[in-house]
Amino acid sequence: MIDVSYPYFDTNLSWLSNNFRLLIEADDETVPVRERLKFMGQYSYQIEEFFRVRIPNLLAMGEVSKDIRSKLNVYPESLLEHVYETVDNQLREFNEILVSRILPALSDQGIHLYFKESFASEHLPFIKKFFIDKLFRYLQPVFLDGRRNSKITFFESKELYLVIQLVRREDPDDDWYAIVNIPTEPFGRFIELPELDGKKHVAFVEDIIRENLPVLFPGYEVIDSYALRAEKETELTIEDEYPMITAQRILRQLEKRNFVQPMLFFYESGMPLYMKEYLSHRAGMLMNEFQERGQYIYMQDFLNFPSFSKKLDYPYQRPILNIDFEERESVFESIQRADQLLHLPYHSYDPIVRLFNEAAIDPYVKEIHVSLYKISSNSFILNSLISASRNGKRVVTYVELNAKLDVHENMQWSRKMRDAGVKIIFSVPGLKVHAKMALIKRRVQKGWERYAYLGTGGFYRLTSREFVDHALLTSHRELTNELELLFGYLYTQDEPKKYKYLPFNFLQVTQFTIQKKLVDLIDREIKHSNAGLKAFITIKLNQIQDHTLIDKLYQASKAGVLVHVIISESCGVIPGLPSISDNITVSRHVDRYMENTRIFHFGNRGNDEIFLSSCDWTYRNLHRRIDVCFPILDDVLKGQMRQVLKNYLNDNQKAVRLDLYQNNLRIPYDPATPKVRAQEANYRLAERLERNGVVRRAE
Repeated sequence: MIDVSYPYFDTNLSWLSNNFRLLIEADDETVPVRERLKFMGQYSYQIEEFFRVRIPNLLAMGEVSKDIRSKLNVYPESLLEHVYETVDNQLREFNEILVSRILPALSDQGIHLYFKESFASEHLPFIKKFFIDKLFRYLQPVFLDGRRNSKITFFESKELYLVIQLVRREDPDDDWYAIVNIPTEPFGRFIELPELDGKKHVAFVEDIIRENLPVLFPGYEVIDSYALRAEKETELTIEDEYPMITAQRILRQLEKRNFVQPMLFFYESGMPLYMKEYLSHRAGMLMNEFQERGQYIYMQDFLNFPSFSKKLDYPYQRPILNIDFEERESVFESIQRADQLLHLPYHSYDPIVRLFNEAAIDPYVKEIHVSLYKISSNSFILNSLISASRNGKRVVTYVELNAKLDVHENMQWSRKMRDAGVKIIFSVPGLKVHAKMALIKRRVQKGWERYAYLGTGGFYRLTSREFVDHALLTSHRELTNELELLFGYLYTQDEPKKYKYLPFNFLQVTQFTIQKKLVDLIDREIKHSNAGLKAFITIKLNQIQDHTLIDKLYQASKAGVLVHVIISESCGVIPGLPSISDNITVSRHVDRYMENTRIFHFGNRGNDEIFLSSCDWTYRNLHRRIDVCFPILDDVLKGQMRQVLKNYLNDNQKAVRLDLYQNNLRIPYDPATPKVRAQEANYRLAERLERNGVVRRAE
């Protein structure tokens, strides 16, 4: 029963509902089989992230006072029970899809994955040779028994291990325990074996180790072995989730109660209780920190399953070249001529690469400011920034050191940039620069020219061609002036609350103007609807959890405004609640590329306004980070974005609708209507734009 006095989907259950959408796609027989495995890998990654990020918060909230929990409408005991039950059901579905449908589909394509079965005798010589010649040097077997090692053994976070029960052949009544790491580098999780009976064969690397444990432990008999993985880097995100005063109260109470963030140990199903009890005693694990998984653990490695044939994947989509950039020698000239909008990954990201390469060597460029958010070795922009600094330009970057990325790699690139003279400003709590933006300043005879990059996604992953994003390249005077103002403020690293006013009119900035701007835009639609005029709001986001903005959408719905929410992660909006959200629909789209765009579209009595943003509607984004929201001002580009959203709203192939209980309901397909698949339609849109680009711009 839905509590209409608190009409919001729970964030935890919404996350799990979104995870299940990935399983639906993995179970779709029209999806190429290797792509189905990737969706299984995405699901596995998301469920591990859920336990790393959400479970610690729920356990922590169980330690705070009832008055705080009641005020926040958080009841962790019953919620945890619901969460664990939901996860168990999903994992059973995961195993059923994999074993009963995907593995047979792989076999139909001539590929056999050994899955909890004995190796064929013909493969054993290869497996032993591979183990001795290649794997052996990467293994670190360690006895857990105190007689061999007096120190407590700690499992490294995110590493895979085999926990092995053995007996000495000389003394079969005495059990011994050992662990050995399961290296996934440099060979990967899946090892290709020689062809047999006309089929390709693949083995999990841990099964190859299992097969050769007698070689690793001579003189011992192996009784049993089970895979295990530790997760020590769990996150407590209280400050990102609740207002500061409430968060501080919660953290003070947790400190008084000596709350310790949990460690998690994910283990392969079937591990006996006595083995878990031994690990608990010997390695300091708590029994409630054990989490059972399927017949294999850490299945996100399915994202890197070997590729044997192109027909196992989605057909290759050639990145589309932007005509305006191709026809002109200078990127700056193209942007001066007109705002440019790239629809990624459908468009080639080459214009962005060219923009920074050109800025690095252009003698008129004097300053480059860029928010990198995260540093990654495959981020094309780093070498350009280093070159620019060495060429005498002032280069300032804003970076978040993120635990999900390699810290050593972060430090290595930071050192290279600093050595080249690049100024690096790292994010501080409450002032994490999540915005995807850059400003390039050129000193020319007539004065300063400013060029901006404003995007929905980070530079560090543009080259992956895995995410749907939009990138605006503009020299619009007001936008670039306000972007320079923002970068100037960020350089100070002062708290936003110290600034009562900064003149952001075109560019909207979190902790300054975004929330008020969004409220005003929704209020305007309500006013128009109350006046009998057509009114609508379409928003596309990763997450929407902010109650202030959700309440505004409910208010709009009550006034007759048609509200469409397109969501790709967690959603707090409950659609279709009688008298509350009758005019709100919520849809999810899962396809070959991961959705990452934030688009806000307001009807405005026929003079519609469209904004792109890096900002989700969550407390963290609106109050703890610096995100930007920027308008699409060019009429031609607005037309493109209208069509992009229309394709999502008309999708009858890859879209699902959420009902009152967060079920993912397929949209019934009417054979009398055309099939619409949003990502495919938007790729074709990008093709048409560039095919007709010269004519469009000549007009």
